Parts: sequence; structure tokens; C-alpha cells
Amino acid sequence: QILRACRALLRRPGNVLILFPEGTRSRDGAMGAFQPGIGMVVAGTEVPVVPCRIEGAHRAWPKGAWWPRPRKLTVCFGAPLSFAARGRGKEAAFAISAELEAAVRECQ
Repeated sequence: QILRACRALLRRPGNVLILFPEGTRSRDGAMGAFQPGIGMVVAGTEVPVVPCRIEGAHRAWPKGAWWPRPRKLTVCFGAPLSFAARGRGKEAAFAISAELEAAVRECQ
């Protein structure tokens, strides 16, 4: 149901959707594996997907903390990617997720 809502939001011009594809916050700042949900949301859509990496978030908002703390963050944006030509389904979702994970890891 949430995936359908995300896809509907992306179909409307001007909307922006920010997703955190790991599904959780890191305790030590190491990037975790991406979940396939991100692939399910963007597969076959015309929207550009901009890979983004946020360094220092684990210090700014540690897992278990109720509120974020003032800390320095470094944000890196990669080149926009398109998944309009990709099919939908489990296999496509996993492939897109892996491609996005690689793009975020390259972002330094």
C-alpha cells in the first residue's frame, strides 16, 4: 500500500520523495545494504533518481535517540539515474536497488 502511495506521489509533477533505502539508521556510520523497496518504487517511472550520501548522520541522530543533535554533516549528490525502461517485478526491484547502492557508495 505504501509503495503504491509513493508511486502515485511521483506521478504528480513537482513532487519530491526522499527515501532511505537501507531501512534503518547506522550505529557506526557504515552504509548498510539497500532493501528492494526503492527498486519497487522507481521501476518504470519517468522520474530522475538522484543518489545521495549523508556522512555523519550516525553522530547527528544516533540510533535510539529521540532528537537529532547539532553535528557537521557532509552530503554528496550523484548524477541522476533513470529507471523508466526497467520492467517491474521482484528481479527488477533487486537490480535497481543494487545499482542505486553502488551509485551511493561511489559518491564521496
